[in-house]
Amino acid sequence: MEEYIIDNYKNEENNIRFGKYYEHVYKKHVEAYSERGADNIRENITNTFKEARRQELSPIKNNNMLLVGKVQSGKTSNLELFTSLAFDNGYNLVMIYGGYDNTLLSQTITRFKKTFNISSDMDYCDNTPVVFSSDDSNQLLSLDDEIVEDLLEANKPIFLISMKRPAAMNKINQLLSRIDTSNIHAFIIDDEGDQASLNTKKNKKNDASATYEAIVKMKQLLNDPLYLSVTATPQALIFLDEYSKLRPDTVRIIEPGYGYCGADSYHLYDSDKIEIISDDAQQMLSEGNMPNSLRNAINHYLIASAIMYKRGIQTSDMIIHSHRNVADHDMIYKLVNANIEMLKDSVKYKDKKTMNTLKDEIKKTYDSFFGDETRSEYQFDDIWKTICSKIIKRIYIILKNSAGQITQANESLRKYKIYIGGDLLQRGVTFSHLVTTYFSRWARDGGNMDTNLQRARWFGYRNKYIDLCKIFTSMTIAREFTNLAEIEADLWEQFNAIQCGEIKIEDILIRAEDTIQRPTRRNVANYNMVSFKSKWIKQRIGLFDLNQIENNNAVIQKLISEHDFVKTTVGRNDGRTSAMYSIMDKKLLLELIEHMQLIFDLEPFENKPLIDLIQTSDEIPVILMNNFDSGRERSFYNDNRIYALQQGADNKDVSKVKYRGDSQVVVDKSRINIQIHKIIPKKKQTNGTVVVMNDYVQYMFAIYVPKEKKYFVRGE
Repeated sequence: MEEYIIDNYKNEENNIRFGKYYEHVYKKHVEAYSERGADNIRENITNTFKEARRQELSPIKNNNMLLVGKVQSGKTSNLELFTSLAFDNGYNLVMIYGGYDNTLLSQTITRFKKTFNISSDMDYCDNTPVVFSSDDSNQLLSLDDEIVEDLLEANKPIFLISMKRPAAMNKINQLLSRIDTSNIHAFIIDDEGDQASLNTKKNKKNDASATYEAIVKMKQLLNDPLYLSVTATPQALIFLDEYSKLRPDTVRIIEPGYGYCGADSYHLYDSDKIEIISDDAQQMLSEGNMPNSLRNAINHYLIASAIMYKRGIQTSDMIIHSHRNVADHDMIYKLVNANIEMLKDSVKYKDKKTMNTLKDEIKKTYDSFFGDETRSEYQFDDIWKTICSKIIKRIYIILKNSAGQITQANESLRKYKIYIGGDLLQRGVTFSHLVTTYFSRWARDGGNMDTNLQRARWFGYRNKYIDLCKIFTSMTIAREFTNLAEIEADLWEQFNAIQCGEIKIEDILIRAEDTIQRPTRRNVANYNMVSFKSKWIKQRIGLFDLNQIENNNAVIQKLISEHDFVKTTVGRNDGRTSAMYSIMDKKLLLELIEHMQLIFDLEPFENKPLIDLIQTSDEIPVILMNNFDSGRERSFYNDNRIYALQQGADNKDVSKVKYRGDSQVVVDKSRINIQIHKIIPKKKQTNGTVVVMNDYVQYMFAIYVPKEKKYFVRGE
């Protein structure tokens, strides 16, 4: 099978050799991820490698390439295949920056050694690659020209793996300074290239921060090699100024594999994955008290773990990310540990009174936070038995911070883990079976988009149990992650346009009209806010005054009755009807705004700017969205804000998408388009039940404008 695939690709790309390293890694990927998963990686990387070689030969481009994936989407496996292709095509040294601490460095070394079958004892008996790392100073000091020459003559490619810290990287630079690099054809992989690598100095033309300086020096010593900056949060890298030696000239996207559940799965659908916690929960934790929301989250974790056990998945994770400070982590650890130990003791000593109390409490969680389908499939008494017999005694709490090392011992051998921490629960850390997240940490000023998105450890390959996953978080955080999801989707559209040659990196825009978050740290990137670019303004707040609803519905129904609407298939791939639309005069729409109660006075519409915008337009498409007659149920927060007005694509697998999502239903992208959605509100009550509010059926609006209000762009 592998031979056929290789030959087939040779015929298509005869300038790329698919040799033994490619064959070896591809086979490993088939074993690990199935043929479908391995083929997805291959599809990502073969075109990327071809483009990288073209870029390296171009006299008008630098050798910096930005590779963008999704958070916890398996970017490393793509880098493995890229490395194998590089070794098959004349590259003989790869420099990898393997994290910023010893744990991440060790993980990187172990991962690549395992993939390429590299033994700890290096010799010339075979032609497997060799690995040298910054954590072994003696090994680096003893490496000389003769050894390097012999390794290259024996066709043994070299891995240099360094921690991304100046002291470690300078060890590598000292090595490269004293050996002959004329026969070395190298490339650099900067994993998490937006972290620590960038110049933090104010005067970027003349000054350089230590890590950035070490990277630039290394590039010089390796004769300006291909430099791959890899990240899921590229905001800083796309806004680098003209002085940065790491500024990318091209962008390639790394599509996630089958089963990936990312921002769209959790934050772009009217999903049941988000549970809103009260505004005072964070303060209660800070004062040393356990809020009911955290207790519910722990109970949810116990139930979800029991159901996963019944499905044959005998491990699971929960994370509690609420504070940055270690002292707060310790206090939360004590609260959670007391809760877990009470349940453990009641089971161990058969304390029926306590067990019955806890059983009733967990039963309420089951009824409130799990759907009808799950509750009909799994009887609670069976779940309770599994919790008591299989789960609770194996629950282990881990402090994921500098003070919690004793709790981290034998971490990989623990089946059911509750992690408590802050900064170490974000970038670079993977939770393979995360079902419950308690996330309440948020900067008062909104923070940075890239930092916040890296904290979304709930993203990952969770398709087999996504129905059990929950995020307990505040209303503010939930809304901001919906904004982040929309921003990410828009960025990926722009990256695709760059790959197709339609726009350049300097043309990238990050929309900012719905968020207070900044793209990234001001000390590493140069960006400004401007007021243009086509995008959606969506109604966020519903009406729950019956008189206002009655008035507005009558205004809309009158408008509809006075116009003929025609079918459109825009936004669909299968030719079916997506909506009905009519082209209307702007005067009618100005009258509509005037007669509607409250809606256009609330943010984000801002009545006067919207009127001014419509007055500058000609005729405007008014679109009645699909299911207009029957309406569409949508969830609302208790403050009357809608979870998400627009619906996303109908399938996460791009090849299977039939409906590309409401945001793609634009009749004429050169004009304002107004979508009208018929919405049936539903709200979750304090007891956990969801009430469909049929008496409050109303029309809500999404407005596409050719020029939007606020965007971040690269600074001059």
